[in-house]
Amino acid sequence: MARPRLYLDEDVYQGVALGLRRRGFDAITTLEAGQSAASDEEQLAFAAAAGRCLFTFNRGHFAAAHSRLIDEGGHHAGVIVCRQLDVGTIVRTLAAFLSTHSAEELRDQLVWLSPQG
Repeated sequence: MARPRLYLDEDVYQGVALGLRRRGFDAITTLEAGQSAASDEEQLAFAAAAGRCLFTFNRGHFAAAHSRLIDEGGHHAGVIVCRQLDVGTIVRTLAAFLSTHSAEELRDQLVWLSPQG
């Protein structure tokens, strides 16, 4: 099972990328990718072209961008959205989710992530 590779939107804390990397996940940030000034659609297109699942707190904008792309016959490596939480909770919740889902399962999916109890 191929693990999803992540692209973290600019609204996601740098500590999330660091925490995920410590747990063995491939995660890059918008800043690291040189995409800080890109629009939501450009962020999604970049992530899709790189084969990376996009993770964001920007639920409304990326849900709409996902729907538009899919409606137009496009594809992406997945979009995971979550409400803004502390870094530790996000890292634990995201790591648990990514450990049980393959990159192929996330293809073209919009996932609403909820924190683990």
